[in-house]
Amino acid sequence: MSFSLSRTLRVLRLPLFCVLLWWVGVGSAQATIICTAEMTNLAFGTVDLVDGSTPSSPTATLSYRCTNDSNTAEQVRICFNIGDGDEGLTNFNPRVMKSGTNSLKFQLYQGTSNVIWGSSGNGTVPNPFVTTFTVPRRTSGTIPGVFSGSTTMRGDLIALQGAVPPGAYQDNFGTVHTSITFSSSTGATPAGCGGTAADNFPFVVTANVAKSCLVTADPLNFGTIDGLPGMADRDRFSTINVTCTTPTSYTVALTPSNNSTTGAGSMTPTGGVPGNTDAVPYRLYSNAGRSVSWGSVIGTNTVAGTGTGAAQTLTVYGRVLGSNVNVRPDSYLDTVTVTVTY
Repeated sequence: MSFSLSRTLRVLRLPLFCVLLWWVGVGSAQATIICTAEMTNLAFGTVDLVDGSTPSSPTATLSYRCTNDSNTAEQVRICFNIGDGDEGLTNFNPRVMKSGTNSLKFQLYQGTSNVIWGSSGNGTVPNPFVTTFTVPRRTSGTIPGVFSGSTTMRGDLIALQGAVPPGAYQDNFGTVHTSITFSSSTGATPAGCGGTAADNFPFVVTANVAKSCLVTADPLNFGTIDGLPGMADRDRFSTINVTCTTPTSYTVALTPSNNSTTGAGSMTPTGGVPGNTDAVPYRLYSNAGRSVSWGSVIGTNTVAGTGTGAAQTLTVYGRVLGSNVNVRPDSYLDTVTVTVTY
């Protein structure tokens, strides 16, 4: 007997599944505000401290720019702080420029106001320039929203500094003397500038003090004289006030209208008597004894001095020589030119 055995092999194919788990973190994106600024230099130019005029009040411009890279507009309160400067360390009110060891006092103000531009937390000048604004959200892709603005800073020199010597003065407000702090919010405008440090805006304040002199003079009045030969000499005196910068050397020359270089002038009639051509001779001296003529030859018969920044009084001694007088009654006058060379 014979038989056959057949087997059937079944192959079971199981589907294979690959499971990919993708973990997605859920969080909040925080807006980033970036603020930068720059200040132009403040230049007083050439200033004259003794001529009685008021120096100009120059201005500088602060330009600032804030960007926002979030999808939400941000309210910003920002403070621009200014300190004392490299040359004026510890001097805030007033601030100080230097030329060597010499000092020139000045102050910085916010725009046209009388508010001194200072810094947060400074007990002497605690007022930074503060402003608020909205920085728009980014517009598309990675292009941030931008807000730009500007303001003006004014400089004034402190009065009564005539004693300051000539020279080039400056105060350098480098990066450690300027700073920006700000706070931002997607809701209401922040109440303070917070402590977020941003950029600096360094600048330099400069002034050139010129060598200068100012002169004024009082009339020399001889009063009423006899006008007859043999009259006594008539002596009178007057004063000249010279104000020169420290330590400017100067000389003062006197020149009557007849251009005499020795101070020998002649007063002429003022027209009270028709046809009068008489003249009253006089002399100018630099000493009370009337022995040293005051004329216009520098180094010979002029008067020299050195400026202190304050008015210095010089006395002019005049004499009408009685032996040379024989004139008609009238009023007589002459003009003497006072020349200060420095």
